[in-house]
Amino acid sequence: MSDIDTSAPHPVARPQVLGCRRRGRTWVVTVGGDLDTKALAPVQKKFDELLFAGAKAIVVDARAVTSADAGLLALLLPLHRQTALYLAAPSPPVRQVLKAAGGGSGVPCASSLGEALDAIGT
Repeated sequence: MSDIDTSAPHPVARPQVLGCRRRGRTWVVTVGGDLDTKALAPVQKKFDELLFAGAKAIVVDARAVTSADAGLLALLLPLHRQTALYLAAPSPPVRQVLKAAGGGSGVPCASSLGEALDAIGT
């Protein structure tokens, strides 16, 4: 007999900031859930807070993103113009959005968080 309750509903994959921490001069923001145009407000709010506080570098850890659309790029591109930015460990849905935007999406990417932190120079 299993102790796992399989009748419980799966959590809704709403956009979330799963974590935000400082690493040297860089802020690491871990995002997850569905990052589509209609639901990016909580993530935008976190970026706005960091910019207001004077963040000079941000790494966005995107490995927990379950779905994404062009709204994600619409969020990241202006951020990239305002501060040093790297997208770390993009999940398959994020990679699809980047691929659809073409190689020149303008958002630097790294395959892992460590690689992004190295590239941004923490």
